[in-house]
Amino acid sequence: MGKERLGSGPARFGRRPAVPPIARSALLERLDRVDRGVTLVVAGAGAGKSTLLSAWSAGRGGVLLNLELDPPQGPSGGTLVVDEADERHVEWINGLPNDRVVVAAQAPLPIRARQTVTARDLSFAEDETYQALGAALGDAAGADTLAPDLHLLTHGWPQAVGLAAAWLAQQKSAGEREAKLRSLARVDGPLERYLVGAVLDGLARDDRELVQKLAYLPGVDARRADRLDITENLVALPPFVQPVAGKPGWFAVPGGLRAAVQSEAPLSPEAAAALKIAYQGM
Repeated sequence: MGKERLGSGPARFGRRPAVPPIARSALLERLDRVDRGVTLVVAGAGAGKSTLLSAWSAGRGGVLLNLELDPPQGPSGGTLVVDEADERHVEWINGLPNDRVVVAAQAPLPIRARQTVTARDLSFAEDETYQALGAALGDAAGADTLAPDLHLLTHGWPQAVGLAAAWLAQQKSAGEREAKLRSLARVDGPLERYLVGAVLDGLARDDRELVQKLAYLPGVDARRADRLDITENLVALPPFVQPVAGKPGWFAVPGGLRAAVQSEAPLSPEAAAALKIAYQGM
């Protein structure tokens, strides 16, 4: 994809619309290959499964079901896209009458699949790392300089790329970004955990509190957020607060980041319990 499509406006991070996802045409075409039967997408948290399924479903007119928020549906025809599947859903999936089913799960499932897309397939190529960084920075030239090293450091893992891009976007100058990126090579311990703390530290207080509370819930819409006193302005806050695939108007902290946010910015046990009880009562 040409660099001219990224634009060169000032970097923005915080309360803003979600950055459009990268057009992963090769993966979308791969999902298209099976026009009847099940495709299984298997990778750990942070691989970009939900983003891929949302884009594919929207382009093909399929029904997208997020099993973390919605129960399995009864028999139906056509195309069905199932996110957040696990062992509990195997019997239901194997019994689906739909012509075409795409299922995302974090671990292999005993499902009669025609093809399987793996974590290796979902990892970004260097050009995709560049696109993600350029979108976060709003600076094509700056992304061109930093992307090769960022790709090597993250191995193209989508969640790590997103976190690093958000952290670099918080820096005020190209020199600061280059210095911060070099410092990642000296991180002792898991890179993603370090980046979660670093990006949280750069947020405004209200945004940090939004992420902190939402990390304890599977997702909220504006009405629930208001009733829970989470925020008066529920919008995307990449990379932490993202739209929920298949649930228009809903936002959540991606599953791969929740535990890290809870560790880096924990609520008290009492506050976390009260928040969950209030949520369950809605």
